[in-house]
Amino acid sequence: MRVLFPCDIILSMKNYQAAARAILDNNIYGTVATSTKDSTPWAAPQFMVYDNDLKAIYWCAARTSQHAQNIIGNGRAYIVIYDSSVGPGEGTGIYLQTEAAIVTDVDERERAMAKLIERHQGVPYFTLDAVQRPDAITAVFKATIRQAWINEGREEDGQFVLYREPITL
Repeated sequence: MRVLFPCDIILSMKNYQAAARAILDNNIYGTVATSTKDSTPWAAPQFMVYDNDLKAIYWCAARTSQHAQNIIGNGRAYIVIYDSSVGPGEGTGIYLQTEAAIVTDVDERERAMAKLIERHQGVPYFTLDAVQRPDAITAVFKATIRQAWINEGREEDGQFVLYREPITL
């Protein structure tokens, strides 16, 4: 008899959107995966915030960082967000295929920075002034979600197997 994990119970209700929103709302870090011009993979953990209205994720990064250069070069990023503090078998993750870019619209950049600073909860963070200067080292990045999945576990031939279930955010 297989042991039921908490993620089994949550996802057995098939409320994938609610589970995905909980992950987006309760986790402040995600991994941004990109690739270089020669297809070398690159992954970078980032402090980020989700904007439900725009179906987008924002973060700040140095323009010279490898993942920033990869995004500038091809406009693509794959993001994974999950709670790494839970025990084995208790976690649920979301996987996001995105189009990514530096935020150039002044109003959007201002809204994104307000969300990032608020989420940073009073700990020093980049300032709006620092990312708005034309010579700014740091930029605000936006990843617009094009496709999303959530992991779901099932038993197959006596083994617990994780699958990705398509979701709409």
